[in-house]
Amino acid sequence: MSKILKNGNQKNIKMRVISSAINFRMLLIVIETLIIYFFYDKFNFSLHIDFTILSIAIVFPLVFSITSAYQKRQESIGEFNSFRNKIIELSNLVRAVDGIGKKAYGAFFSDLLKLQKNVLDHLTDFSETNMAVIRKQRKEIFYTLEGYKKHYNEREKDSIIRVKNELFECVEKLNTLKVHATPISLRMYCLIFIYLSPLVYNSHILASFDKNNFLELGVSLFFSVIIGFIFMALYNIQEYIEDPFDQQGLDDLKFNEMLVGENEILE
Repeated sequence: MSKILKNGNQKNIKMRVISSAINFRMLLIVIETLIIYFFYDKFNFSLHIDFTILSIAIVFPLVFSITSAYQKRQESIGEFNSFRNKIIELSNLVRAVDGIGKKAYGAFFSDLLKLQKNVLDHLTDFSETNMAVIRKQRKEIFYTLEGYKKHYNEREKDSIIRVKNELFECVEKLNTLKVHATPISLRMYCLIFIYLSPLVYNSHILASFDKNNFLELGVSLFFSVIIGFIFMALYNIQEYIEDPFDQQGLDDLKFNEMLVGENEILE
């Protein structure tokens, strides 16, 4: 049974991989390419432009945009992992303080889990939780820790304050990564030039093949379509990895494997 479920999940992943690169923009670029191809052929339009212009106008900016999105994803993974570790570290520090009972510790750990849920809801847009709610909760956690200060020695006090500040620094960094996208102007520039690219390369492809030869006609059509197809597929992939939190792309953060669970509370 588990093998059947595993095979089913693998099929779903494969379908999502395909659909992540193919959407309505892909259909538009294919239709546009074919229209321009036959339009150039009908009117014997000849425009000899070196393909290097495609590298300068599209490939380099597109690669830079994809690289920026990937770096944002990697930074998001690091920050959320730090956020997770700081929750555990802060709860462990509080548990180690003499005078703080198991009940108080359990309540504080529950507050940290609530903070984690609110941060997750904000990052994934699954609810209306915003940073104002999270920052208010930050004050509540501070007041809770402040209420236990009579139990701290100097070393414990310094450690708790430091880790608490680092925890919310991670929250603010995650929020910054959420609200600041990779350069939008650059992505729009890439999209515009991808739509314009068939005007550049179709004439060159037509001049390179014998249109009276059925095989060469098919090959020229294939190359004409595949260039625009590849450009748009790369753009779509960049868009899917743009937001590593929204759980829409295959490469988003796997929160189910990163969250602090209730079972991680110290006894």
